[in-house]
Amino acid sequence: MGVLPLETGLTYGPIRSRRLGISLGINALPRTQKVCSFDCIYCHYGPTTRKVLSADEGEFPGATEVLMAVEAALRHHRQVDSLTFSGNGEPTLHPYFNELAYGVRKLRDRLAPGAKVALFSNSTRVHLPHIRDALAHIDAPIMKLDAGDPETFARINRPAPGVTLAQVIAALKQVPHCIIQSVLIDGTVSNIHGAPFEAWLSALAEIRPAQVQIYSTDYPVAEAGVQKVPPFRLEQIAEVVRARTGLPVAAYWADLNPFM
Repeated sequence: MGVLPLETGLTYGPIRSRRLGISLGINALPRTQKVCSFDCIYCHYGPTTRKVLSADEGEFPGATEVLMAVEAALRHHRQVDSLTFSGNGEPTLHPYFNELAYGVRKLRDRLAPGAKVALFSNSTRVHLPHIRDALAHIDAPIMKLDAGDPETFARINRPAPGVTLAQVIAALKQVPHCIIQSVLIDGTVSNIHGAPFEAWLSALAEIRPAQVQIYSTDYPVAEAGVQKVPPFRLEQIAEVVRARTGLPVAAYWADLNPFM
């Protein structure tokens, strides 16, 4: 099955995001390979070619180069709803992510004051002090949590050595205004049934995020056996999460509005 190509620029879009409106993407990652601390079985960019928890500075574009690209893009596209760190892997792997977050916030204040600064992260580096400092500059920290037990975590996210689910959950509990994003899948590995689902619910209840966002695999995936969870099932799961945890939940799928 085909997957989506990597982002080739330091910025991309603006695109219409299901969750963030008109979003200008920021890709502060290498443009020729996917660098991430996960190798998720559902990733629409395909397998991770560099699975690491830290990386060399020389692999990444310079902070000044990235900020100049964001400024240039904003001068052409000031009517945006969000400036979003995402791209070809895990954004917080950039060695100067704190500087980038601060710089993008300053650019937002000057050129697009109505926009939010957002981050899509897999949560593996939130425990690090400099990443925690960087989150102070992020309006919408959207953090991944696909599993609540170590076995399902290992099978779905396939983390780099040194990453533990316990550390991820403990760190997420300390993130103010945390938004949890969870990709729900079925098939050879599932997080929507039985003990894995119950463990995920328990983790959400422990973290107590500001919001939970659930969705499934609307884009092609490289791993055989991954099955998409249909919209009606996402709605049902959202209702269960609300009833069992009291947390606000939004379910998303392609070309439709969130179920609130």
